[in-house]
Amino acid sequence: MRQDRLSAHIGITLQKLRRMETRLSRAGMPAVLARLPMWMLCLIYCTMMRGKTARIGRIEQRIHSWLDTIRELSRHEKGRTELVDLDSSMRNDIETTKRTLLALREVCLDIGTMFGSIGFRSRLLTCTQQAFVTVVDDSCATATALQLALQSHDRHALALLRAMDQEHEPAPAAPTTQPATAAQGS
Repeated sequence: MRQDRLSAHIGITLQKLRRMETRLSRAGMPAVLARLPMWMLCLIYCTMMRGKTARIGRIEQRIHSWLDTIRELSRHEKGRTELVDLDSSMRNDIETTKRTLLALREVCLDIGTMFGSIGFRSRLLTCTQQAFVTVVDDSCATATALQLALQSHDRHALALLRAMDQEHEPAPAAPTTQPATAAQGS
């Protein structure tokens, strides 16, 4: 999986940078300068995560607008039978999106743990990760609300369609009896 490779790559890079920092410090370089490559990696990672946070925030806005649309459809008589997700494909797609977001959340937390495991602490890293986790959690909560709204909308829409179908069915004809006069006349 891509995320596992990313975590592994960053973990390996962090270990190499930690060894380099130790060698530079032993060689007499001031600790601030010896740690500079670690700070650069952290800055690059935080910049990347801020971009991902912004993109996931836009995804959450789209999910929220879909949620508003489903709620609006459910409020209006004509819209109540629109957009029925019979095969649950929309709900399944939303679930897949949630799983992907949660996997990214775990990778983010793992990378933060890796930085911490080598003794690296940064407010920038902590704030960036917290912002990412918050937007992922908000997105997942909105996606769950959308799934529930879709399920409720579908349940009501199918009930309305069944009721409409029953109204339009003709009443069963009463059984008719044939006159027996033809058999008696012979």
